[in-house]
Amino acid sequence: MSQREVEVKVGVSMIELGSMAIPPKDMLVTAGYNFDEVSEVITTVKEEVYKQIERYIEVEAPSLDLPNLMEAYANDLVYSIISPIIYEFKRKTGRKKVRLLREKQIISTDLETGGFEEFVVVDAVSVTEHKYVLIVEAKRGLLGAGLGQCLLSLKDMSDNNNGGVVYGFITTGDNWRMLSYDGVSFRMTENLHVMFETMGKDKDRWMRDYSLLVDCVYAALSNGGIVEKDAPSRANC
Repeated sequence: MSQREVEVKVGVSMIELGSMAIPPKDMLVTAGYNFDEVSEVITTVKEEVYKQIERYIEVEAPSLDLPNLMEAYANDLVYSIISPIIYEFKRKTGRKKVRLLREKQIISTDLETGGFEEFVVVDAVSVTEHKYVLIVEAKRGLLGAGLGQCLLSLKDMSDNNNGGVVYGFITTGDNWRMLSYDGVSFRMTENLHVMFETMGKDKDRWMRDYSLLVDCVYAALSNGGIVEKDAPSRANC
């Protein structure tokens, strides 16, 4: 689909959405994220994510040209970042049916659109039913390359869930934006960076200035895909 066709389908201009980008912490507040309630587990997760990124840079990263990582390398980095967050979220909340799927196709309820997402998190409600929670669209180079597909997928996820808020992330590996869709409107954050060239020598700086993405993913896992009637049984986080 062209950019214009995407914008008509989802009902929002990409340029307008970008111009209204909000600070990531504002998105967390909207999601009902309480830093104090999760501080202990989040600190543990951030330390593990830091280790994962450090290992990635040491073992696999082809160069320190972070903005121009090839898509395959970006996907590897994304997995290194989100997998420990999902693991600790499941351990902390007891929501064992939350699953990460790779290359998952999300089809619209009208069967008109459908695309594959590199990373999709779902929450199994029953053997035959699941709720979409969040997606990650990883693209090489500019974040805008993945925005259209992410918007389409968020709308399709919400329609399939029959309500609730769903979340998406677009990323180059290092540079991230968080998106949300509540069935009516989209919101998108300003850029989040998770890496810097000397991070292996300065863990404190990373924990202080580069780890907010961990909070964003954890908030999306906590709140994504929960329809109001499901909230008492599924929102325990």
